[in-house]
Amino acid sequence: MTTPGPDFDELVGAEVDPAERERLLRVHDALLQAGPPPELSPGTAPPVPEVVSLNRRRRRRAFLALAAALGAVAFAVGFAVGESGGPSTDRVIAMSGAGGASASLEIFEIDDAGNWPMELEVEGLPPPASGALYQLWLTQNGKLAALCGSFLVEADGATVVPMNAPWRFSEFDGWVVVEAGSETRVLST
Repeated sequence: MTTPGPDFDELVGAEVDPAERERLLRVHDALLQAGPPPELSPGTAPPVPEVVSLNRRRRRRAFLALAAALGAVAFAVGFAVGESGGPSTDRVIAMSGAGGASASLEIFEIDDAGNWPMELEVEGLPPPASGALYQLWLTQNGKLAALCGSFLVEADGATVVPMNAPWRFSEFDGWVVVEAGSETRVLST
């Protein structure tokens, strides 16, 4: 027993171009005449290949990317925690100047090459009107003797800058900050 197919007028509305409507009617009639495909017995059906959806592949790639990112973060955290946080502090030198300007010079343990890594933190030191750099010096007998580095400050007079000194501190008697090209002290120990 065959069931009649859907009515053509139900499938195609009246707004379709007459030539296109005629073509679609011929196709509709041919499909109805051909009828449904024959039934396959259970043993004769070809195997259905496994289809891996694109979404499944994307999810797998996203999962692998996430796992790699988490691994990198875990490595970085482990490395940071495993490190001693850099060299140990050997000493901290306090400096002061006019108008409430101040600085803290943290000197770390000497490295294998004989350099003293340092970090200078400055507050309240206005940028020089001349536009020059500031310089950190070691003094000997009160005079500029060994340059340790140059720096700029932000508009608010603050900065934190790493520096280095390859000098034997026992040969010097103090620290000062001056504008480049000047010997006038803006910060001193």
